[in-house]
Amino acid sequence: MTDVRRLIKMEQQLTLRVRPGETVRFPAVCVACGQPAGERLTLQKRRGQLTRRIDAPLCAECARRLARRSGQEEQLLRLSWPAAAGTALLLAIVALAVLPFDAWWPRLLVGLIFGLAGGALVRWVLVRRAIAAELPERRTVREAARIDDFTWRDMTLVFSNSEMAERVRAMNPAFAENTTPDVATETPATPAEELSI
Repeated sequence: MTDVRRLIKMEQQLTLRVRPGETVRFPAVCVACGQPAGERLTLQKRRGQLTRRIDAPLCAECARRLARRSGQEEQLLRLSWPAAAGTALLLAIVALAVLPFDAWWPRLLVGLIFGLAGGALVRWVLVRRAIAAELPERRTVREAARIDDFTWRDMTLVFSNSEMAERVRAMNPAFAENTTPDVATETPATPAEELSI
């Protein structure tokens, strides 16, 4: 019986004191696999009206993995808009017919509100199911680096490869605040060159 050993890297958080418009530097290698990078993985997080977005390097193969979708995922995403529109229309019509208001405009207003809320709920449920049905290799690439949290003056990035987190911290010493290991994951690490994004 052979002993199979895997490199276990810690998922690591990295908090950078970087404000919107300032540049975060990454090594010139893929954040998912460590190969030379030629593509970009857009990391973004939205909170209310604010969206924080940066680009991380990605190799061509990982970019292809990220673009692939499972059949079920594709089907659910295609179905989500027509299902949401149909639900919104049906709820609006039912509200117009059932509500006891004498004037037509309050019934129309309430019907539109119920219709839009129901349609949004149906779309949200189908998109969540599509995300759950995504291919494992796509999820691995998507979760290699992500924005965990942000404020107006800093942002917390999470990397599945702790070596990548350390290299980003070393390339951004003016912004680096601290690093905290979180969860063990199984990912290989490879050397890289520098690139400013």
